[in-house]
Amino acid sequence: MHRALELPTDIDLSDLSFFLYARGIPHKVTEESGKQVVWTENEEKSRIVTSLYQQWQSGDLQLQAAPPVRGMNAGSFLKRIPWQGMPVTLLFMVACLVVALITRAGANWQAIAWFSFIPFEVANGYLYFGSLGMGLDQGQYWRLISPVFLHFGLTHLAFNMLALYIFGSRLEGRQGGLHLLAIIVFTAVISNFAQYFWGGDDTIFGGFSGVVYGLMGYCMTREKVDRNWQFGLPPVYYGFMLTWLVVGYTGILGSIGFGNMANAAHTGGLVAGCLLGAIAGLLFKEKD
Repeated sequence: MHRALELPTDIDLSDLSFFLYARGIPHKVTEESGKQVVWTENEEKSRIVTSLYQQWQSGDLQLQAAPPVRGMNAGSFLKRIPWQGMPVTLLFMVACLVVALITRAGANWQAIAWFSFIPFEVANGYLYFGSLGMGLDQGQYWRLISPVFLHFGLTHLAFNMLALYIFGSRLEGRQGGLHLLAIIVFTAVISNFAQYFWGGDDTIFGGFSGVVYGLMGYCMTREKVDRNWQFGLPPVYYGFMLTWLVVGYTGILGSIGFGNMANAAHTGGLVAGCLLGAIAGLLFKEKD
């Protein structure tokens, strides 16, 4: 790379940069020691850029205004989401975020112990497990649901919250918050029990993905049973989720850094959601 120009930072080079790209002159602009530096690929291109800049500054070259930079604006994107129409979906998203903060995204084992399916204690660097029966005998019934709020890592949390928004917002908008709440609670309990029976009394698991598969199964089955009831989800969503489920059982995802998948929870949630979707489709089928 060749240094073509070195300019003060208060000079807006966006119009010049747009002009150069439009004419096939590759370059980049960096900042060094409080100055802007324009780089080109060789000395010849640098002379051209220097000449064009001098003409622009002298008024001999009129440049077209550069178009606004297009990109994802997180603020405007969030404002467009109809939060008021999806309070239950939003409630569970916030709950997952709060638990992620409390548990430091799965790093605080003392905090995780309050949300795990099986009660355990942390002492001297070891985990001492109780049993599900012991927890229920002590009135800790929240453990039947609470693992869905646990997430181990920000990627785990982000993926599940995106999926919850996609499926939850559509289902809540179509059927209402109470209906969505019932589906979430039912699929959460079933998916947690499925993972518990698969892993045993000394297993720790968490994540909203079992419920997500339940919501997907509900939508997918409800649409099949009642063709007049559609959630507006592209088939690729269903295909991706089902493929991810199958791949999870191969163990490949764990070997490439995604961690151990709660495959039984995914399957249990999916089966529970499909069952609810089939029942709802048969009971409330809309006539053609």
